[in-house]
Amino acid sequence: MKINSPSYEIAYLRIMLTRRIPTIGLLTGVISICLGHGIALADIPGNHPYYIHARSDLRKAESLLETADEFNVTPEMRDAAKYVRSAIQDIEVASVLDGKNTNNYPAVDTSLNHRDKFQQIYQLLNAANQDIAREEDNNFVLSWRNKAEVEINQAKHFTAIAAVRDTVDDLNGD
Repeated sequence: MKINSPSYEIAYLRIMLTRRIPTIGLLTGVISICLGHGIALADIPGNHPYYIHARSDLRKAESLLETADEFNVTPEMRDAAKYVRSAIQDIEVASVLDGKNTNNYPAVDTSLNHRDKFQQIYQLLNAANQDIAREEDNNFVLSWRNKAEVEINQAKHFTAIAAVRDTVDDLNGD
């Protein structure tokens, strides 16, 4: 059934004009939706951002442990770096299970002297340990977090041995 009266066409045009969304309004709506989705996926402080902080500290410690050093501390530094790498892997699993983005790689200051280097490594390991020791409500990540905590403590142990050997070596003038 087709109606060709002019009043019908005018009424139809009025309805279409009132229902038409202006282009600028449509563009604004699409941009708002896209931005809102991106913001919702961002890693904002809230549910356990500490895994990312701990992982960053561990990456810095790993880089410092992998810098060349005196032969008498190299085995302990190698062992400590092995435990740090393992802890990083466990924290990455925990982070992914907790819905965190793991795509950041911190810069490292490698111009530290021996004493400052070991002190910096130990402080980074302590900070990482404190970050992951916070309360966790996601039971799926508890085993990964606990394993990472043990590995960080092992890395601290080998870092302390390396620091003592380096200090004794420096005292002996070697």
